[in-house]
Amino acid sequence: METLAWGAVGAILCAVVAPLEPNLLEEGLMLEIAQRLARGQRLYQDVVAFTGPLPFEILALGFRVFGEEIWVARGLVVLLHGAATASVFVIARATRRDGLEHLATAWMAFAPILLFPLLSTYFYTTVAVSLGVVASAAALRGVQDLRWGIAAGVLVAATALCKQTIGAALALGLLAVVAACARPGSRLRAPVAFAAGGAGTAVVTLAAFAVTGGVGALAYSLVVLPLAFEPSFESPMMNFWPPGVFSETIKNSQIFYLPYYYSLFFHLFYSPSWLTRFGAQVLYALPFLAIGVTALCRIRRPLPTALWIHLVTLLAMTSNLFPRADWGHLVAALPSAAVQLTLLLPTAGTRTARRARIAAVAGIASIALLSLALGTLLYRVSVPPSFGPRVPLRVVNTGSRGQSLPAAIRYIREHTSPGDAIFVARAEPLIYFATDTRNPTPYGGVIPGMNDEQQRVILEALETTRYVVMSDIDQPVFTYYRDELPAVQKTLERHFHIPEDYLGDGRKWVQVLERGPDRGATHADLIDDFGHAEAWVYGRDGSRLPAARYQGKIAVAQNRRFLTHFLGHGGGGIDFELEIPERARFQADVGYQIALGSDMLHGHYPRSRMRVSIGEDDSFRVLYEVDMTVLDRGIRRWRPIDLDLSEYAGRTVTLRLEQIPARPIRGLRLGWWGSPRIAVPPERAPLAASADAESPADPEAD
Repeated sequence: METLAWGAVGAILCAVVAPLEPNLLEEGLMLEIAQRLARGQRLYQDVVAFTGPLPFEILALGFRVFGEEIWVARGLVVLLHGAATASVFVIARATRRDGLEHLATAWMAFAPILLFPLLSTYFYTTVAVSLGVVASAAALRGVQDLRWGIAAGVLVAATALCKQTIGAALALGLLAVVAACARPGSRLRAPVAFAAGGAGTAVVTLAAFAVTGGVGALAYSLVVLPLAFEPSFESPMMNFWPPGVFSETIKNSQIFYLPYYYSLFFHLFYSPSWLTRFGAQVLYALPFLAIGVTALCRIRRPLPTALWIHLVTLLAMTSNLFPRADWGHLVAALPSAAVQLTLLLPTAGTRTARRARIAAVAGIASIALLSLALGTLLYRVSVPPSFGPRVPLRVVNTGSRGQSLPAAIRYIREHTSPGDAIFVARAEPLIYFATDTRNPTPYGGVIPGMNDEQQRVILEALETTRYVVMSDIDQPVFTYYRDELPAVQKTLERHFHIPEDYLGDGRKWVQVLERGPDRGATHADLIDDFGHAEAWVYGRDGSRLPAARYQGKIAVAQNRRFLTHFLGHGGGGIDFELEIPERARFQADVGYQIALGSDMLHGHYPRSRMRVSIGEDDSFRVLYEVDMTVLDRGIRRWRPIDLDLSEYAGRTVTLRLEQIPARPIRGLRLGWWGSPRIAVPPERAPLAASADAESPADPEAD
């Protein structure tokens, strides 16, 4: 009865936060792929994934039965978390009966609130964590009962079919514990039963894929593909020394290592304090501390089978930190670490047991009060659903609470029909589900390790795609889209533009791109050619001095890459030596206000003149110049430049891009241009000269 009660409590607590926070990437990927499977496509053949098939197929089945609703996914998570909470109680009760088994179970029950939002989100890791805990409870009973041993093997295989690493670690560890702890007469039969359950599940899975001819695709997706992209997928482990100080590799991407609640309430305004950084280090140390304390306790006394079973669970969940060790991956291990440490607390006589019960009550009350406070905060900061009728979840995240995502979803819904093809270029596949549109590629996002194949397929799809949704958010600790798929990025710059009725004042981090006139083939991409150019700054005496190159990376903004250069006392620039082809045009953009670098945010210098000149024999002619100030509305968006260079056709010239501040600069600042290039427009539809290019200066710019 207590087991069922705790299962119900866990499910209810998960359901409390289930109506919150649409998840753009992780859950969006699951929803988009499951929707495609429900409509007849085949996993690993028609759609690419690199984790196990079970979460996708379960959700697709749910869509077929109950309809394509996000509540189907969230409801499955609620049920699984209830089962996991009940399973923790089974393990805890087999370890001790002094009240602390309830405290241990409470850590799992309240985890969806304490570790919001991953454990209330439908994601393959979330499903694997719950199934892994249930499998461990079954294995505990399987030590004595062969039928439960078979069930445990099936559940471990199911865990592996969600996330390979967690399932493999769980399988090896539980097999060893079942073999070591089984009754003397069952030392062989118990592990054989466990292995039979897992092997049988594997055979059924292979047979199901063999029917559709997908065994080869299954093996490639679950084994070959993950091994191919692991180096590009990894992120460093948190450093544990010195206390309260992040290493340089962590510091540059610390937001990915801090708890979600800190990111939600503080990161936009404050640098993390010493205490915050130390707290993050403690949380990262908990799984390893629990493992170490278990080893020390074993030296002092024998441990019950249930503790060994749960140690295996903890080890499997901790494996989720490798090769990627950010906060989202730590969340999988923290509940098990807290449970293990609680179960390891010492037991003694009657007086100590009474104290343990008091401590359990106090601990559960504290966890409940903290969860109540956090849950109340979540609902207070959340805003009503704004992602369209297909995603009726209240929005919590700061970046998602604004109008960028709702505006993009609304625009696509208004300009497309259900089933139309759009392409979501980065890490927001939830947009497909929210707009009921179709992904014309097999890829729900960037898949590391197969860039050439992705580029070929995506470029073909873009030829017949009208709309692309592309965020301005890159993750420098992991990947930059323009580096992973450069040909796709350049195609988007050449053929797609942001519709004026969508862009408005430019204050959006999610852009809708619409296919428009061909801007022309690229003769010279000046970002690619920067290594052969001459960068310089103006010194105090007006002379041009050689300048270093900016070593950081800048995220793409409004479908434009940044060509950066330093500004000295009087400004700075870059000289390119180029041979100008027939019908050539210089195309670029200027004036965007903020450059999001891998090291810091860089602001456009408050008032400066952007100038384009062309020179032969050290004699330069100004082709274009404009004043840009941060007070201009246009500074929130790129200002296009399109200059006719046809009179220089066949000649080798020096193209000079420079930025001159209105006031002298102390030290060095960063200047930039948006995707500058020499283009050759199509002969049948040459581009007309823009208004900016009609005169060397823009008298209205001031």
